[in-house]
Amino acid sequence: MTRLWANGVAVDVVRDAWNRPLNFVWQGRLHRIETIRQAWTVDSDWWSEEGRVWRDYFAVTTSGGLLCVLYHDWLADEWRLAKVYD
Repeated sequence: MTRLWANGVAVDVVRDAWNRPLNFVWQGRLHRIETIRQAWTVDSDWWSEEGRVWRDYFAVTTSGGLLCVLYHDWLADEWRLAKVYD
């Protein structure tokens, strides 16, 4: 069953110098990222103080075979797990 969280789940991420995730901790386990399958940026409603969304998204595969989507929220300066696929 695919899990999707509307506001994401906070995760601790180790990233490289280009802000790409290398690994993350979720449910008390370290997940090493094997492949970044896709990366994209969302910067919408930048004209609105209340509604701006500015995030870098990464669809990744871990060394354990987990396929998921992480994002870095630039406004809150935090990493979140948005989706885990079966």
